Amino acid sequence: MTNRNHTMIQQARRLGVTALVGLATVGCFEDGALNVDPNRSTTAEPALLFAGAEVKFSLLRVAELTWPVSLMNQQWASGAAWGLQQAQYDQTRVRSAWGSIYTDVLKNLVLARREAESRTPKPNNTIAQLKIYEAFVYSQTTYLWGDIPFSEAATGDVDFPKFDTQQDVLNGTIKMLDDAIALIDATSARITAPNDLYYGGDMAKWRRFANSLKFRILMTMVDADASKSAAIGAMATQTMIASRGDEMKFPYFDSPGRQNPRFSFTQIFRGGVQQDWYASKVMFDEMVPLNDPRLPIFYQPGPGASANEFLSLVGVEPRTPRSSLVHLNLLKANLPEVSFSYSEQLLLEAEAIARGFWPGGIGIADARYRTGVRESMGALGVPTASIDTYVNALPTLNATNWRREMNRQQWLDLFMRPLEAWVQWKRSGPAGQEYPVLTPPQGALVGNVVRRLTYRSEEINSNPNTPKPVPQLDARVWFDK
Repeated sequence: MTNRNHTMIQQARRLGVTALVGLATVGCFEDGALNVDPNRSTTAEPALLFAGAEVKFSLLRVAELTWPVSLMNQQWASGAAWGLQQAQYDQTRVRSAWGSIYTDVLKNLVLARREAESRTPKPNNTIAQLKIYEAFVYSQTTYLWGDIPFSEAATGDVDFPKFDTQQDVLNGTIKMLDDAIALIDATSARITAPNDLYYGGDMAKWRRFANSLKFRILMTMVDADASKSAAIGAMATQTMIASRGDEMKFPYFDSPGRQNPRFSFTQIFRGGVQQDWYASKVMFDEMVPLNDPRLPIFYQPGPGASANEFLSLVGVEPRTPRSSLVHLNLLKANLPEVSFSYSEQLLLEAEAIARGFWPGGIGIADARYRTGVRESMGALGVPTASIDTYVNALPTLNATNWRREMNRQQWLDLFMRPLEAWVQWKRSGPAGQEYPVLTPPQGALVGNVVRRLTYRSEEINSNPNTPKPVPQLDARVWFDK
């Protein structure tokens, strides 16, 4: 990434999305136009708005939403460092995230898209990039909250947007992706570096990501809507993410103002010493019996432990000096935020084959699944010999065990991506058969594990269209069957 890219990220963070809108031309009182608001933008630069939305949404994914979701998903443990209220059901952060997604991300994407669509000639590639990212944001938002404003949201035209059902939102994102893919062409204007912080304007990669995102959404929906199996089958011939170079990743850098916020938190508030995020027994139970070589990459021994001593915690069990922590190497300043990885793609393909949506049968599914596990480990730097030993010892997939084995590897693969891991767990099996087994911690505020985030109180109190009664934290969302 060039210095210009670095500068763009820093400027976007400093200015904020609201300030980016302010860079646009504003209306003024001329010729008796007393009804024109002089403080409201009438035009905007799509590239700047896009960059601001990218920065904000990545920050939300990697910071505000990481802490509560990774703990509720039980891939991390709190060690009782934050207390039950904050460690397991902290809704303060997610309330902030709800507002930021609509105000700082989606509104600016919509404004950018409208501006692009008004131009002659139409910058079709720019519109496609904005639509694809908008579909990504909406799919992530509905996965977390369930029913959300969609068809009337983020336009500035409706004060109290209706809440669309999760099924309608996900179907809407699929249409948005199809429309975007159809727009991609060889010649029209596109958003390039430094404002396209993911792919630098490479439309072939945007197309791959759009198809992979559509594939992921369909795989999320199919247990609640069996008709999606045909659409999943059609994806077998589409061009999707096929290498690490195709991955959807947001860059961070080892320099002030451009660091991964997980690093910044530890550096600023803990003096660079990891003391907040601990090893979960649920994770250990999936890794230790199979001698998973990712364990010392995911976790580091506690300050009072011996060199190779790893100890996990249950729920909100208090930590000790020997308790293992999430590895500081996974909280590095320049660690990118991954939105879609090659290993995730391979494992989803293996699942599609095992379930009969794609051709090949269980033998081909087994081979693809092992390739996905190899990629997951290789991307983390696991030595080839250790990968070979682990993969060769994995059980051969068959009609009885494929779902359990597949779910284990998909969940482990998403260790540092809590939003995707939480969705994966919720769709991993029918009610009561999800894998791995999660249980609510002692003293939990709801009777079961958390399965959704709650709407912020401002939305509940001001928008009469907010679902009533407000769903409880342990209520299933539509796709969670």
